[in-house]
Amino acid sequence: MADLFRTNLDDYASKYASFLKFTRRGHVLEARFHTNDGPLKWGLEVHRGIIPAMRDINDDPENEVLIITGTGDQFLGAFDRQSWEQYGFYDEFTSYHAYDLFYRDQTREPFALIDLQIPVITAMNGPSVVHAELALLNDIVIATPNTNFYEGHWDGLGVVPGDGTQTLWRELLGPNRYRYFLYMGNTITAEQALDWGVIGEIVEPEQLLARAWDIAENIFMPKSRLHRRLGRAVTIQHIRETWTRELSFGMAHESLACHESWPMNQLGKDINDLVKLPQE
Repeated sequence: MADLFRTNLDDYASKYASFLKFTRRGHVLEARFHTNDGPLKWGLEVHRGIIPAMRDINDDPENEVLIITGTGDQFLGAFDRQSWEQYGFYDEFTSYHAYDLFYRDQTREPFALIDLQIPVITAMNGPSVVHAELALLNDIVIATPNTNFYEGHWDGLGVVPGDGTQTLWRELLGPNRYRYFLYMGNTITAEQALDWGVIGEIVEPEQLLARAWDIAENIFMPKSRLHRRLGRAVTIQHIRETWTRELSFGMAHESLACHESWPMNQLGKDINDLVKLPQE
């Protein structure tokens, strides 16, 4: 019987080529985030594009395990200034920004990951300064020694941390440590992340992808298709329930608060000046 409404890698690979490059071996798909084949810079196009990209990956029956990684020595280490300018974020903050871009996209983007029906491995190749859910909502997270995590909403941008950040870090760090992290602007190192259970392994950069593929091919692929997919369903369910309850609530508060104070139009600064970018 033919697969109904299936997607094909040859079709969607070109569709998302501006921010994702794909490699598939057997039934394992590697999705590498990039900007111009360098480290990913966060812009509005990738923010929205992740949603249909993960749906297409999910609807391709040839994909049985997904590896998510980045390019170079940063997982997500900067913002795409041109993209934020293009969509008016250096002008007055309006309901278009609050709803059509912030609320509408960010209430769907985490679920694009959560709704994947196959095991997902993150191979973190360096620092993350925003949207750590791209890495940390997944089943297995391994990272390089230079990986670190910064949360830039309150400390950098000066806005409410409500886009799921409040849920992600509470679940990973506990109620008191996560509040300290969100408000105080400190950075979590790879060693701390390992000690606190945020990541599963620290792997040298030259071994990172080989280790991710080893996990995919020797931990997940020997199981049957049903075991892989139903195992994923069981272990992701508590995350689905928590994010369903909390994401829209937090995003509404963040979007509302941004009407009072949106830093780029008030301070005239580059968005990259407001967050702690990885050190050279």
